[in-house]
Amino acid sequence: MVLKMSNTKKTTRVPEIELMKAIAIIAMVMVHVLEGSLNVFENAWELPGSIPYTLIEFFGGIPAAGVFTFAMGWGAAFSDRSTPISYLKRAFKLGLLLFYVNFVYAILPGLLDPADFGAFSEHPYAIIGFNIYSLATICMLFFALMKKLADKPAARAVICLAVVVAIFAASILVPAEGVTSGNPWIDTLIGIFVRQNHYSWFPLVPWAIFPVMGYGFGLLYRRWEDRKRFALASLGIGAVVVGVSQAVIITSGMPNASMNPGWVTEIDYYALTPWNIVCACGMVCLEMAIAFGIMTLAGGKLHPVLSDLSKNVMEMFVAHWIFVSPLYLLLIHVTSIWINAAIGIVVFVLTYAVVRLWNKVRN
Repeated sequence: MVLKMSNTKKTTRVPEIELMKAIAIIAMVMVHVLEGSLNVFENAWELPGSIPYTLIEFFGGIPAAGVFTFAMGWGAAFSDRSTPISYLKRAFKLGLLLFYVNFVYAILPGLLDPADFGAFSEHPYAIIGFNIYSLATICMLFFALMKKLADKPAARAVICLAVVVAIFAASILVPAEGVTSGNPWIDTLIGIFVRQNHYSWFPLVPWAIFPVMGYGFGLLYRRWEDRKRFALASLGIGAVVVGVSQAVIITSGMPNASMNPGWVTEIDYYALTPWNIVCACGMVCLEMAIAFGIMTLAGGKLHPVLSDLSKNVMEMFVAHWIFVSPLYLLLIHVTSIWINAAIGIVVFVLTYAVVRLWNKVRN
């Protein structure tokens, strides 16, 4: 396969990325609804009617969080009008959203139902930790640096590669299960950067690999002459990487957090081991190739709907907590995975409707 580069950078939206982002936000909403009933479904994959649980847990793992952060980097690579200042402003806004989402997700249920969820006084440190916005905020600072180096493509490529290698090396040195200082406030702050038990969900190590990888892939894709060959390269790389990493994980008996999120008790899906990271990156490549095939076969019919959904992914992530958080009071009593899945679909539709309405009012 000969790598041919174009002198003209692509600036249009990429259909396969839009499909990946659509799958990510749908799965993200569904898995957050599922979390409300996990005390009932701890062994749901072993029970009759396990298909919804299996699908939601799988697509709500790497195909959701991994792709969501990968697409963040991809979008930054395609953003010509953004400036370092605009990325700094976004970092500030995301920092504020961090407190909002933490409050709605981790604290509000405890205030509404202290008996089942605990009061705010029991875990006030939740206001500064737990969700993906701390990672997104740091990523915006990285994108600001990349924009500063916009006229130095070689420097950007080297920095992306160096960051990926550094994060992967750190993932080897830092235990995936993490350690604790004994102080939840300190652990939550440290958890922004490295895994600290349940005080961090998307720490910089290793989750920053995905947006940096997305940025690098986006830069390469913009100058790649043949989209089909790009997809075939992604398919080949993804198949080999996933196959090899899964073989190592299975034969060594390591916790399989990348392929089977939620299916193991030894480790949470967001606490990726080094081999989990390798597998997860391969999964993103595979999904990109599969998405290319689907969008090519669809012949542009899916593009209008996915384009609108893709543009509003961040807004939908913020808005869906308005419905999900209060629902936790109900979801702890839901004993049917099918009912839980149906609620997830309704929440997704309502979230999309609210975001569409907000955009109309705002514009």
